[in-house]
Amino acid sequence: MQGTIAQIVALVVQGNAYIRSADQAVAFPAAHSTLAFCEFVKFVDLRRSGAGLSETAFAADPASWIEKLRQNEVQSIRMAYMPSGETQTGPTDRMLVGFVGGGGHWLLKTAGPKGSDYWEGRWVVGDQNRSDRKIWQVTYGRIAVNQPSQLGPPADLESLKRRLVKNLKEISAFARHHNLDGFAKAFEAGLSHLESSSPGNGLHHNDMLSSRMPLTAAQLLSAAQSAWVFGGMGSWNDLGFEGNEQRKYDNLSEELYRLLNDSIVAAANSTASNDGSLPHAKVGRRPWWRPWA
Repeated sequence: MQGTIAQIVALVVQGNAYIRSADQAVAFPAAHSTLAFCEFVKFVDLRRSGAGLSETAFAADPASWIEKLRQNEVQSIRMAYMPSGETQTGPTDRMLVGFVGGGGHWLLKTAGPKGSDYWEGRWVVGDQNRSDRKIWQVTYGRIAVNQPSQLGPPADLESLKRRLVKNLKEISAFARHHNLDGFAKAFEAGLSHLESSSPGNGLHHNDMLSSRMPLTAAQLLSAAQSAWVFGGMGSWNDLGFEGNEQRKYDNLSEELYRLLNDSIVAAANSTASNDGSLPHAKVGRRPWWRPWA
């Protein structure tokens, strides 16, 4: 799972836990795994200024952001995924996810008394020679304010799990058939987490999980980490086959990418007032990796 996605999941999970029980939860641990390579993670308000946008500081770090949301009576934090609208003739989001800004758009949605606000992250490389490897400068900008809250029907976590199990079994068998044992092990690790009573063991981002989330949600998030094989050179996306095998590879891969994205969103959102709904973002398409133009 890309670090950009993992961090959004962590903000949702930690934020909802704190909003519900501020006296029993930490807003956001400074040592969280999703901050390991970040010089800073800050939050700003965006306002139209002439032909561009101006930034006003909102919170200096994730813990301050979550505390300020609580003070502003935000009731829940959710995440949303917006496909980029790929065409049948061009590269799909799955094929572009390994590139900066590729793979679709991930948003944070905070619901308060006046409606929902949307936040979009921007990751910029800072000093690449830092000895602590904290090279990423991350800014989340509030790109929409007081939007009508729109939620789809509650996500069926068990149905997502069944579909993911089926896909992982099929794509693992495909990988074994082509002697791609390393990838097969990743898919089989995903299956193992989906059946585990204590998912997350051994994963880099096991601190994304929460004892407050349903077991199925924890299983889905853990499987998504293990089975996320998408990227650039040397990744699952870099493979090619002949004839029917290529079509089978494409179909299984596209289905896995969709299932993992849906699973990540539904699992994270299950921590928001016990609601696993998939939010429908209605903020319009925005260019990625530019200053929220």
